[in-house]
Amino acid sequence: MLSALRQRLIEIVDPPRPDAGGLPSGIAALDRALSDGGIPYGRLTEIVGQRGSGKTTLARALATSAIQAGRWVAYVDAARTLSPRDWAPLAEPGGLWVIRPPNADRGAWCTDVLLRSGAFGLVVLDGAPPLSRQIAVRLTHLARESNAALVLVTEAQGMLVGSAVRLRVARGARAEGRGARAAGRGSPL
Repeated sequence: MLSALRQRLIEIVDPPRPDAGGLPSGIAALDRALSDGGIPYGRLTEIVGQRGSGKTTLARALATSAIQAGRWVAYVDAARTLSPRDWAPLAEPGGLWVIRPPNADRGAWCTDVLLRSGAFGLVVLDGAPPLSRQIAVRLTHLARESNAALVLVTEAQGMLVGSAVRLRVARGARAEGRGARAAGRGSPL
């Protein structure tokens, strides 16, 4: 009885990963810095930074990598800021869905539905209001069940419950707005 309880606690605290490795970002230095060689499947990853810092560029690199790996990508554009012209080339071979909810508050609901479908290897939620703990836990659970990489792109600086990886993206001082640098798990690359 006690051993069964211990095993259950281990599963809750450190659940098994359904897929070894992660989704490569296409950025070699970032992939080397991440323990899974990329964004982990079945977990929540945050990309945090100010406007113009390169968050969407990093999300696009992830989407490109997932499509090249033969996985479907769903991008929930809750803020309705994506330029269709910039993303159209990714949709040509198939595999990219861009969802624009009527308002940003519906972004988490759209993400929930997409993860429950089990059809997507990468689901990105961009521009939604801060998620509650309950919603973050639910989305992470759904990502684990569907073996999808779940990415939240936000400007919020507060900690989000349950993220496996948190990437802070900032403009590089040397490049004067042209370059971006990312820090995974609080350490600069």
